[in-house]
Amino acid sequence: MSTSGVHVLAVCTGNICRSPMMERILRDGFARHGAGDLFSVTSAGTWAQPGEPMQPFAEATLVERGLDPSGFGSQRVTEQAIQSADLVLTATLEHRSVVVGLVPGAVRQTFTLLELARVALAVPPAPVLKDGSRADEVRRAIAWAAQMRGATARSAEDTDDLEDPLGAPQDVYRARAAQITAAVDQVVPFLIGAEPGRESG
Repeated sequence: MSTSGVHVLAVCTGNICRSPMMERILRDGFARHGAGDLFSVTSAGTWAQPGEPMQPFAEATLVERGLDPSGFGSQRVTEQAIQSADLVLTATLEHRSVVVGLVPGAVRQTFTLLELARVALAVPPAPVLKDGSRADEVRRAIAWAAQMRGATARSAEDTDDLEDPLGAPQDVYRARAAQITAAVDQVVPFLIGAEPGRESG
């Protein structure tokens, strides 16, 4: 794991639809809260073919939201990538299982994105460290979320999975991006100890 900053890894299947949108929306979320310099965000896929471009509808959806999709190339998730991440956010519970299967010790910092958003909404802020860096505070929040997730039951109507939009029309990509953004708007403040909805000036 990094010591100077916090590395977040977003994971889906092919690394061309969901996780690239997660990556770019997370980057934007951290930047909007004045924490862009603290976090690095990358993405990977459990069955990705390295070097594939982002799916065109995913690209177009990001552009519509004012985000830059350029410079992207897919990559396969590896043990090294997981071990170097402070936080792994997956699209589905199945992806989470694959990550933990590759690196069992990563269970404490691996969540689906929607799961972490649900935990962030339900639990009180993490206890504050007396003598810690900003990155240490974020890692404490991640550990706190792992500790508290068992106390935040998911309702029968809710899901912790982002469904795959591959093969669907662009409106489905727009819906996925909206889900991701809503989750990021809960996750980012939780990680940095800010109030949800209050962005940095």
